[in-house]
Amino acid sequence: MVASGVPELVLWKKVHQQLVGQIEHRLMVLSTLRQEQLQDYLLSEADKTQLIAIRIVISNYLNNVSTGNKTLAKLDLQMAISVISDFMNAAVYDSKGHLVLETEENVFQPRIEEASINTVVQEIPNLQYPVETSNGWMYTLSRGIHKGQKLIGQLMVSVNATKLVSLVYDRTGLQETGELLVGIPDGPDKIRLLLPAMQKPNVIVLPYKGAMAKAINGESGILKERNYRGARVIAAYRPAGFLHWGLLAQMEIKEAYASVWSVRLVILVTFSALLFVGALASLGLAKAFTSPIIELGKAAFALGQGDMRTRVKKGSSCFHDEFSNLKDAFNGMAHRIASHQYILEHEVSERTSDLAHAHDGLAREVEERKRIELELEKAKDIAMAADRSKSEFLANMSHEIRTPLNAIINFTELCLDTQITQEQQEHLEYVQFAAQHLLRLITDILDFNKIAAGKLEMEEIQFSLYEQLEQSLSVLAARAWKSGLELCCDIHADVPDQLLGDPGRLLQIFVNLVGNGIKFTKKGEVIVSVTVNSKSADDVELLFAVKDSGLGIPQTKQSLLFQAFSQVDSSTQRLYGGTGLGLAISSKLAAAMGGRMWVESEGVEGLGSTFSFTGRFKLFPSNSSMNFLMFKGVRALVVDDNSTGLRILTDLLKSWNIIADGVMTTEAAKSALELGESSGHKYNVVLLDMWLGGVEALDLVEYIRARPDLLQKYASDAEVNTLYPVEPDSDLALPSAHCLSQQCSSKSTPDRLRYGPNLKVEIYTKDNVSSAIIMLTSVNHMESSRCKELGLPFHTSKPIRRSLLNRVLRSALGFEDKMSHDEGKTSKESKKLNKRLHVLIAEDNPVNQRVAIKLLHKWGHTTVLAVDGAEAVERSAKEEFDIILMDVQMPVCDGFEATAKIPGMDYYISKPLNAKKLQDLLQYVATSSLRVYSASPSHKNSMSMW
Repeated sequence: MVASGVPELVLWKKVHQQLVGQIEHRLMVLSTLRQEQLQDYLLSEADKTQLIAIRIVISNYLNNVSTGNKTLAKLDLQMAISVISDFMNAAVYDSKGHLVLETEENVFQPRIEEASINTVVQEIPNLQYPVETSNGWMYTLSRGIHKGQKLIGQLMVSVNATKLVSLVYDRTGLQETGELLVGIPDGPDKIRLLLPAMQKPNVIVLPYKGAMAKAINGESGILKERNYRGARVIAAYRPAGFLHWGLLAQMEIKEAYASVWSVRLVILVTFSALLFVGALASLGLAKAFTSPIIELGKAAFALGQGDMRTRVKKGSSCFHDEFSNLKDAFNGMAHRIASHQYILEHEVSERTSDLAHAHDGLAREVEERKRIELELEKAKDIAMAADRSKSEFLANMSHEIRTPLNAIINFTELCLDTQITQEQQEHLEYVQFAAQHLLRLITDILDFNKIAAGKLEMEEIQFSLYEQLEQSLSVLAARAWKSGLELCCDIHADVPDQLLGDPGRLLQIFVNLVGNGIKFTKKGEVIVSVTVNSKSADDVELLFAVKDSGLGIPQTKQSLLFQAFSQVDSSTQRLYGGTGLGLAISSKLAAAMGGRMWVESEGVEGLGSTFSFTGRFKLFPSNSSMNFLMFKGVRALVVDDNSTGLRILTDLLKSWNIIADGVMTTEAAKSALELGESSGHKYNVVLLDMWLGGVEALDLVEYIRARPDLLQKYASDAEVNTLYPVEPDSDLALPSAHCLSQQCSSKSTPDRLRYGPNLKVEIYTKDNVSSAIIMLTSVNHMESSRCKELGLPFHTSKPIRRSLLNRVLRSALGFEDKMSHDEGKTSKESKKLNKRLHVLIAEDNPVNQRVAIKLLHKWGHTTVLAVDGAEAVERSAKEEFDIILMDVQMPVCDGFEATAKIPGMDYYISKPLNAKKLQDLLQYVATSSLRVYSASPSHKNSMSMW
């Protein structure tokens, strides 16, 4: 028995070792194949994303989003996604995390954290965990998009995870209890599963230990342990390539070693039988028992070496024993292993073939993209050349058109200054209006071309916001008056006056918006308002609004307003005219000032529209010359039938320390005057609109003249202190400035002081009470003449200009000493303005030469003519000039080249010449401290380019 039992034991050990080794080897082979399949799959997906990320159209668009062709970039992205079957959707984010491209809307987030973009490595994409959706398993791949070494964005792709799920959940070779797990490190003590466990889908997190931890740490091998269900398993583990993941192929030990246990059972039964039969059968059966086992061992060893065709031979079909069962089981196991091996090899071959086809398709697509990009680059060069030609054409045409316009406008103005008939004056005014309109059209077209070419330049100079707004309204005041409209300007008290910015462009916006308001308003008013939107120590953001009571704009048409060459409808263009460029240019100018422009309108006639825009300006220290302290204690009554104008003027006077009340009718004004007289608080001045309710305000003027005691002359606190000398230690109270009339109570001032010997209280009489009335007129000169006829010495036109109103108030209130001093100063300055200048005109066009000479001679200046830049340089070297007017485009030597040879260019004035601006420029030169030019290089002249 011992002799027969020893071979049985040896056979068991041998078979057990072979079978266990074979099972472990099979698991290692299976884990290796799955690891290679997983790595091939991920590398394939990574290569696909790389092919998309390096597309030149997308990279160029990301590099310059503001001017790039978004439609072309989106089409390029959609075409790239459509080629790859597994890729469902894609999106591109810029370096700040903003979504700039997407193949389908509302799939990706509009913004991602900027920090998450910087963590993406260029060579390795970032894979998010697969998620089971209604369309199946999906996951997201992210890859950085680079321009050279610079990260300019991130590509994010939504991928169909069906192939990945089938690869992980494929149980081929793992029998019933086996499964494949892919783990990803999630912190120092956790491992996150790529896909939930097959045996227990709610398990997605494992502790950082065991076989999976070894695989993540880069180790590979076989380990017996307890799995997440507590069952003992045999696990083959290995790292998942470049991703620092771990891959685990495991089976329950009881199933993996079932054949081993079957062999063990057979051997035990056989050994028991041998023990039972005894020694008599041991010799006869030894060979029968040992040879099949040895054959099985050899077959198992051959199978372990990779010979999948190895099988054990079956015995006689008549004699079927345990060895036959063992052989059948072994052959069945060998057959299943061979089948699984074949299936795996076939799937790997198919996947490799798919990848090859996809690679070839993408390669062809890349070549096609390169060809298209070359064609687009050529088309771009052609378009840029055409754009340059267009710009040069517009510049030349502008110069050619402005030359005859210069003659038309200025000779028309010269003719208007001569003795002509009323009919001739009317005709010439129509000519002047048409020429100015044509000039505005040319300016709009040039500005639009500059904006489209990105060549719009903004100045940053000091200017007065109040004067700029008042100037823009004064330009359009005549149009508003002819249309019967009230034009008002409401500047809030906290709005700063002195700013740094581009006043010319700001004036351009206001002239356009206010002009549109007047054009589309039949009756009512146009109100300009300015408020502070936000303010810091260095700059301020202002909110400008132009509100009218005109036609209104339907909401469905408002999107067309800021588009070039567009009108609300064609009938608007026929009725009111215009190119459709004004609002488009104004919107771009507002954007260049750091703001934006929008419109609010209910589309109902009478309710009108409100055009608003913001602009950011730097603050400049204010040195206002207006002294408002002198108005302290002044009482003023404002009479205006327009509620908006009344409110604005009243608020303005209050901001000047004036006690101001406002009424809208003649009867209300009479009541206010009588109330002031009875209460002892008489008004010092009345600001009266010339027309109240469509009727001339003569009735109220006559009423005041009939009762001059209703008003009281103003005396400042300084004058009162002079009239009432009081010792420093005295506790006696002095009367206030408005208590110099007989209505002041005797209780407020002691009798010995109330009427001192030095006090001479001036009262108004019927002869001089008119000086206390300031008439508010329109820009119509006939109304100014009407004021003189009525004997009203003080008047100012609406819309109100602050500086003019300040001077008129000072005169009406009797600040004569100060006014006399200012008049003397103005007289001295006027003498300076009358200085004759010696002017060199560098101009090649005969018409422009004639215009300039006529204007300068009319103003008393002497001129010398040069027909090109070279002659101008030569004459300036031989003769002294106060100023040189230099044309830009001239033959032989243009204005820029000539200016480079002559010291100093201080000013610029555009053509057609504006006579007022040219005269202002000459006056500035006449009063400035600039030296005239001489042949000595230490002196320089004043030069102006036109």
